[in-house]
Parts: sequence; C-alpha cells; structure tokens
Amino acid sequence: MGRLVILSGPSGVGKDTVIDAWTQADPRVERVVARTTREPRDHEVNGVDYVFLKPEHFLELVEQGFFLEYKKVFENYYGTPLVDMERILGEDRVAVLKIDVQGALSVMPLRPDAVTVFLLPPSDEELERRIIGRNTDTPESIAKRLGKAKDEIAQAHHYQHQIVNEDVEAVVQKLKDLTIE
Repeated sequence: MGRLVILSGPSGVGKDTVIDAWTQADPRVERVVARTTREPRDHEVNGVDYVFLKPEHFLELVEQGFFLEYKKVFENYYGTPLVDMERILGEDRVAVLKIDVQGALSVMPLRPDAVTVFLLPPSDEELERRIIGRNTDTPESIAKRLGKAKDEIAQAHHYQHQIVNEDVEAVVQKLKDLTIE
C-alpha cells in the first residue's frame, strides 16, 4: 500500500509549487486533484489544478459519498475525491492531499496513517508579497487571505511536521525523506 500525505499551509505559501517540484523529482508522487465550484484562474488547467464543477454537480457528488472531505471556503466548495486517493495508494504510490486546515483536521482521525505536513512561510512579509505577486486577488481578498493565514498558522501544531518553505528543493528533499518506507 502507498503513503498518504496531507499537505496544508496558508494561501500563497507555495503548496502548488512544492507539489509540482516533488512530482517532477519523484514519479511515485501524485497529487489528488480536488474538485471545486470556483472559477478557474487564468493559469489553471481543468483536471490538473482542480476539476471545476457547477455547484449543483458538486452537491450531487456530496450526496453520493464521493468525497473524503469537503467544505465551503470563500463562497466556493472544495472536495477531496476518495476514489482518486484510493487508486494512487492502491498503486503503491504517494498520494498527496493538498487541503486546508479545516479539511485536514477532519481527515486526520479517518486516516491516522497519513504523514501530515504544514508548510510555513519564511515570514509574514514574504507571505504577503507572494499573495500580492500572484496578481489574482482584489485588495479585499488579499486582506481576507492574510487574516485566514494567521488563523491557519496557529493550527500548525496539529501536524506531525512543519516545514518552512524558503527553498523549494530543500522542502522537496524533506518530503522525500518523510515518505521513504
């Protein structure tokens, strides 16, 4: 059986960048692609970054028990598909769940075998610079994300491992070390 990794961190900390680098460095690693009802950002690809769904379809999947966990964040639904995670684990690979703290805390008791990792920014200032640098958020949205980041960082102690994302290659090496059996 494969390894399950729950990876969380505040918006803008670099979760996607780390996962992309990790999957390139280790062919055993695959991100479980979440479903969402939000609109795709310009750079996002349906089926790669997320599977983008209409709200009514998402809620039908909830009724069918399709999700390991799901929640509503910033007016949109996000969910982790159970079948995709089970497929990856069944292939004796590393399944990465990129989920927020709320979702992670709901999954941890269900999957005590998971390696749990919280990515931290090098500083509050760097996190703000990264969020602003994405050029995807309004000033109001940036303020919301930064406020939520403080709350999420305060929950990092619930994770087995906290890693500061200052150097992507170093973070990937730490993740590889954590998932070697």
